Amino acid sequence: MSRFRIRPAFVALLGLVCACTPTKEKPSEKALSNVGLEQLQRYIDEQLFDDLSRFVAVQTYRGADLSEAQVVANLQQLQQELQFQTAQFNATQQVHKLVPFEWKKTINGREYWLFGVRVGSGPRRVALSSHLDTVPAGNQDSWAPFTLVKEQRLYQGSEQEFYVGRGSIDDKGPALVAFNVLKAVARQFDGDPRLDRVTLEVIFDTSEETDMAMPYYLEDKPEENPNLGVIFDGFWCVRAEKGMERPVFTIKRGTAAPTGLWIESLNTPQGPVNQIPDSATAVIRSDSPQALQSFAQQVASLYQAHGFDDPAYRRAPLSVDTSGLADNRLVLTTRVSGAQHASTPDENREGGANPLISLANFLSSQVGNPLARNEVSELIRFITWSWGTQVFGEHHPDLLLRNDAVFTAGHGTTYAVTRFYTHPAGAPDVAARVEVDVRYALGHHSVAWDGTTEGLVGGKGTPSRFQDILTQLLGQFPAETGYTLGFQTTTLFPPDVRLTTGETFQRVSSAYEQLLGEQCPAQAVGGATNAKGNTHLIAAGALFTNKLGPPINFHGINEGAPVEDLRKSAHILYNLLTDEVEGAAKDSSTVRPLFTPMRVTPDLH
Repeated sequence: MSRFRIRPAFVALLGLVCACTPTKEKPSEKALSNVGLEQLQRYIDEQLFDDLSRFVAVQTYRGADLSEAQVVANLQQLQQELQFQTAQFNATQQVHKLVPFEWKKTINGREYWLFGVRVGSGPRRVALSSHLDTVPAGNQDSWAPFTLVKEQRLYQGSEQEFYVGRGSIDDKGPALVAFNVLKAVARQFDGDPRLDRVTLEVIFDTSEETDMAMPYYLEDKPEENPNLGVIFDGFWCVRAEKGMERPVFTIKRGTAAPTGLWIESLNTPQGPVNQIPDSATAVIRSDSPQALQSFAQQVASLYQAHGFDDPAYRRAPLSVDTSGLADNRLVLTTRVSGAQHASTPDENREGGANPLISLANFLSSQVGNPLARNEVSELIRFITWSWGTQVFGEHHPDLLLRNDAVFTAGHGTTYAVTRFYTHPAGAPDVAARVEVDVRYALGHHSVAWDGTTEGLVGGKGTPSRFQDILTQLLGQFPAETGYTLGFQTTTLFPPDVRLTTGETFQRVSSAYEQLLGEQCPAQAVGGATNAKGNTHLIAAGALFTNKLGPPINFHGINEGAPVEDLRKSAHILYNLLTDEVEGAAKDSSTVRPLFTPMRVTPDLH
């Protein structure tokens, strides 16, 4: 049930939204004060929690338990709330009112959709962009994802206030902050003719977590491409994003019936490849009740005593369900801990555990004795042999390990094995399938970066080297006779590198420096954002750390937004937009060549 209230005055207030060109007036005395910034900070202190509570309550993830129609209807609730707040704000504006806009287009049978608000009418366009969809909430037994709560968490050396709920930091919290930054700047410059020389806008993507709408929008509406845009999703400031590869490994079904003690299945919950799974579950069967009973009695101690490839590895918690032993069924389940964003599997490994990796590595050690070999165990053996518990490719460094001057040691190519499905639907010849999220450094790309060019290395559509690399990897695996493994892999996009001396980075860094007295950090990351492939856009904020694990838990259980980060980020974005308004009269760089937007494929972030 939605927590949104019916707004009786909504229709009447919408009539106050004016899309006409405002009358040029001299700045009022009010506009010469800091009324906009004062309004913004007051909003964060007094109203943000209530607004975010309503937004978090609306479920906007794409998952097995929500139909697409339900997701769209829920996103429309958020749109209506933002429209109401826009009309409410416009009722107190004298000249420069916010103008809503919306874009929809069906491409290859799928509808892409975003919406937003803008103010001003000038040729130079400056945009802030956030997204309102989220990843699934995860194990709801351990938290209440759709009820926003306040918590004190240790962060950057001190106890700080956090708003905890799904979307609090990725990305509903930042979206509300960006929206109110625009309102604050519109209030600050209401009636000021300088606001007629720029167009400022906030964009809300509705599918960033699965298939970004924004690149399609920019391709369809080149006249509305921003000259400068901040993708307010991540942390300050992203100067490079790794390439992304999506390998899928499979093993064919056999005909021999298993005997002895064997793994019947290993499965993770259905979910996006870009999220480390909440759990992994294996079902063990046997043609000997005594053998299954014996294994059940010792499996917990075997798991605790198992020597992983790193003695310091943090194994996932294991539960053993013996309730089905009478029906020849033993169920082993591991649970996630730590960060769940697949772009940073090193953070998960550092402070938590990937449940699939823990369970697969343990089961692999039992294959041959006491577990019999079959198709499921062979695919488990392959992923354990290929990666073990490591995430940088340390088991096969000649093929898998890469770092460079941009994506440095400890921040190079990563491998997150996130999904394992036994007998996947729609694939009658496949016994099991493994899906891997690869974020890759420059050395795994087919084209070298020249060190001076900004944007997608080699251009849109340039492949990685993984087709050849994974062919070699699979060829080196000592597969047992009679088992047939294969793979398919797709390069979603190349690495995207920016220059810290570039105009986009420098404009954003200047706004950052006004508040914090230093240049914005230049982060090279694995996450994919709506800035990908467009050098006029940059991912920046809201976090002042590049650590996505606890206490933030980006994409994970108990996801939390540090309120002070939202507050400081709001001030920086306010600086950026006011700089743009005040500099518009003397800035002649309002015309620039339009970029060629990048086409993207599902499940990106």
